[in-house]
Amino acid sequence: MLWCNPYVYADNNHQNSLPYHYQLWNDAKELAYKPLHFSKAQWFLAGGVVAATVLALPYDGWIREEYTEHKNDLNTDISEHTTSFGDYRYQIPLHTYLWSLGTAFNYLPMKKAAADGIEASLLSAGLVTPLITVISGRALPIHNEKPLKFHPFIFKSGHESFPSGHTTEAFAMAAVLDANFRQTFGYWHTPFLFALSTATAYSRVYDQKHYLSDVILGAGIGTSIGYWVAGQNHNVPSYIFIWPTPNGFVLVWEF
Repeated sequence: MLWCNPYVYADNNHQNSLPYHYQLWNDAKELAYKPLHFSKAQWFLAGGVVAATVLALPYDGWIREEYTEHKNDLNTDISEHTTSFGDYRYQIPLHTYLWSLGTAFNYLPMKKAAADGIEASLLSAGLVTPLITVISGRALPIHNEKPLKFHPFIFKSGHESFPSGHTTEAFAMAAVLDANFRQTFGYWHTPFLFALSTATAYSRVYDQKHYLSDVILGAGIGTSIGYWVAGQNHNVPSYIFIWPTPNGFVLVWEF
């Protein structure tokens, strides 16, 4: 995991000369060797996430059976209303909304949160988590395989369980928003953001999309990379364009 300490907030950041795609590439390269420079505290936090993931493994099957046999309207409603926070199709409009508000009110932390959110999503849910899912090859709970059965490098649909991409995305966004808004608003929003991302993780287990260990590791990856990206001295976009396409829409940042 990557843990940024101390945080660098958007209010203190100024635009630098690097275009967005260059800083994204530089961050991706730094991400590859970042663990080599972990402090003792960072290794302790990363070890805690790994330990929690390992400790959850023996209970994955039991939890799956419990949610299969015991469902209720309250938990179903919570799941339906929170799982979308980890879906990129909902997060892209959120990034656009944040950037638009930041531009309208000339509020740099909100614009930076939008730019950081996209980068954190690409690095965590688009790079790190998919890489681990390929290496692990764990089948999704709906396939009813043994929870502790892994198929490394199987490259087969339905074996993208470990870790959870939705959870990674949700916690990355929560960390980015928390870091960028903390200097202005303090800590009042922190419990809400992580309660929402935790509810997203819960929905993935409740809906049998992932195991408990999947969401624990996903949460660790998303949180650590989200805070790390938010702590970088990043450029902030000047313009944003959205073009509709037959399969959705294209989001383009201009600097």
